[in-house]
Amino acid sequence: MAKKIVVSEVKGASNALKDFQIEHIVVSYPNRDRKGAVIGEKRWIIVKNVNAQETKDVLKEAGISILKIKGARRFEKMAAKHTHFRPQFECTCRRCGKKFMSFVKEAAWCSKECKRMFRKEKKCGSQDNA
Repeated sequence: MAKKIVVSEVKGASNALKDFQIEHIVVSYPNRDRKGAVIGEKRWIIVKNVNAQETKDVLKEAGISILKIKGARRFEKMAAKHTHFRPQFECTCRRCGKKFMSFVKEAAWCSKECKRMFRKEKKCGSQDNA
């Protein structure tokens, strides 16, 4: 599940969330009149429920007013269609000590081979001690 947050200034809110490395989606749809002509644009931000409270705090600190908060579904589907910001974090491999970038903050291994070798070394090392 996710939260749809309608704010007064979408671009400023998106920049504030990028500064604090919060994953979010900026959704925009054309606003049309009765004849079908484009008048303007409807825009809002979608964040995951995990980041909802942190997002509220960041927007309050940035001075951006929240107009409405609603429940939203299908975060991944919306991310595929609209502008999606995904932060990358610098992590260190447990086995080789190499620094690498990952979307997961708690990533432990730089590759599948490193993970496999780490597990193998741990298993063989525990047998020698027994």
